[in-house]
Amino acid sequence: MKKLAIKLGTWGAALGILAGLVELGFGTYIRAWIGDKQNPVFLGIVTLLLSSLALTALLFASKQTPTTRDGRLAIFLGVLLPALICFTTVGRLWYLPGSLLLAAGVLLAKEYWRMPQTTISTTEPGRAWRLMVGMGSLIVLLSIGLAFWQSSFGLFQAEIPVMTDRLRVEVLPMDFVRRTAFTHVARLVENVESDPVRNIYLSLILGAGLAFIASVVSSRLFSGIGGSLILLGNLLFLAWLPGIASLAQYATGYLGLLLSLGWGWYLGTAGLILILSAVFWKRVK
Repeated sequence: MKKLAIKLGTWGAALGILAGLVELGFGTYIRAWIGDKQNPVFLGIVTLLLSSLALTALLFASKQTPTTRDGRLAIFLGVLLPALICFTTVGRLWYLPGSLLLAAGVLLAKEYWRMPQTTISTTEPGRAWRLMVGMGSLIVLLSIGLAFWQSSFGLFQAEIPVMTDRLRVEVLPMDFVRRTAFTHVARLVENVESDPVRNIYLSLILGAGLAFIASVVSSRLFSGIGGSLILLGNLLFLAWLPGIASLAQYATGYLGLLLSLGWGWYLGTAGLILILSAVFWKRVK
């Protein structure tokens, strides 16, 4: 199983490097194939780096099997994260390499974490902090998922009167700012793509996903790293909020912006507090 995982992953990483080179050199001519990305040079470089990271992880896996939880998780994430992230950087060109890397990640997970057929005791050491981390990460992921369905769960939502009409501004996943003008005869919706919003949501999703996986395999180190990524996403959003709001021609004081934070930001912060509290509690136990 391990040999098959390395073979599939190596092919996936190699094709990923090729996809990155194609996007880097010819992205402006094949926008339909790369998801109409506006900055193919930068995203091509990102794809190259992440594919190289996956290849490096697979090379380590081929030499020896890590004996620690953190070591195994590092190799698994080194394959899985590039496989997932690059679906957002290189569009259709990632379908084949991404699928191969995902398959390699699944096979590595089976190889590294084959569970014995025994029942885990409810008094297992560390179970409480793992549950807290898992719950916190699921809260963050749930808040992001709900934002696709209900805009009030986005990171930001403000509505102001404009003469006899209304203007609503929202920040929604994965990467756009929505400006909706309500008039007495129509509703005009404009979506503006935003790289900062994409980066913020990626940080939140990666952090929550990493923390959840770490809680399953009982890795305090990667639980803390996941929580740190969520914290980074929250702080970046607060720092970039004035610029993000300006994309929708929404100008107000910073305090007014903070008062319009969406449910997604508050739920994400609640999940973050759970994760970091669990990591700190484990540290002092």
